[in-house]
Amino acid sequence: MAKDRAAKACLTDHLLDALLLPEPEGRQAWDEWRAAIDAGNIPYASQQLFPALSPAFPEWLEGDPAAGIFKGIVRRVWSQNQLRLRKAVEVDTLLTQAGVRAVAAGPLAWSLRTLAPAIRDIPYLTFLVSRVDLRKAAEALRHAGWEPYADLPFEHAWDWYDHVCFRQESLQLNLHWRLLASPPEDAFECEEAFLSRVERIPWNGHMLSTTSREATLLHILCSQRDGDLPWQADVAQAGAAGIHWPTFLKLARRFAPAAIDRLREVQCFSSLGIPRLPPRPGPLGRRIRHAWKVYRANSYYQKKDLSWLGFVEFVAVWFAKKSMGAVPFRFPPK
Repeated sequence: MAKDRAAKACLTDHLLDALLLPEPEGRQAWDEWRAAIDAGNIPYASQQLFPALSPAFPEWLEGDPAAGIFKGIVRRVWSQNQLRLRKAVEVDTLLTQAGVRAVAAGPLAWSLRTLAPAIRDIPYLTFLVSRVDLRKAAEALRHAGWEPYADLPFEHAWDWYDHVCFRQESLQLNLHWRLLASPPEDAFECEEAFLSRVERIPWNGHMLSTTSREATLLHILCSQRDGDLPWQADVAQAGAAGIHWPTFLKLARRFAPAAIDRLREVQCFSSLGIPRLPPRPGPLGRRIRHAWKVYRANSYYQKKDLSWLGFVEFVAVWFAKKSMGAVPFRFPPK
């Protein structure tokens, strides 16, 4: 079983290389994948990448007896996307009529940002709303026939949760008030950051709101995948184009520093257009950030306002206790 999983992961890596590498390396990666695969038994993880690779199919599939299978998978995804985009427009209109500003996110938004003829599969719908509109949005969805998986959590728990799920027939809809799994002390600011800059994207005569390019990229890098496309594929298709990098780095440092490390993993692929990223913070910088994080959490639970004076006092007490061996101070990981 472990060998089977390793083999499937290796095949997926070949397809990712085919997507990320320039020619002729991309074609070579495809040929290596194709030589190792039985067209009658294609892993689902590989099928998910076909729509992203489809712009190269006219050349790569020339003379391939299984070309119809690969192209058929792409056509099925395209047709399914059209149905789900229509449903997304219905939901957007429904929420607007209920007085809720809905912001398309997740695979729905990433698909809208993908440049044709490439296609990004939409396995489910994701909308972001302000927490003040959450109950109104959930009630509008229920009245329209969307069945909730569970009741909305109590308001005092909204800092710990970030979305609720609905289903209509076979389609799932995730209603978010926060897109990142941030600590509760950062929850409200994270929500405000994602909703403060919203862009509009047209589809079939309808304008859908979505998060800024910088917030979209951060969500791509940090989202829960649950069997969806690898994050590298979404960066390649939609994530890095038109990014204002100072804004992205500020957002990432504040809410998801690990996203910057993920970008470093794919910085070597010139096709992505990722600029030279700043170096990781040194030991002192990591220690200060760690102390600030602990101070924020402490202030949140004690319901105290943040201030630089409060931070200095907190650090002084913290280090005094540490020196007496009362509080272990663990060095933050790199």
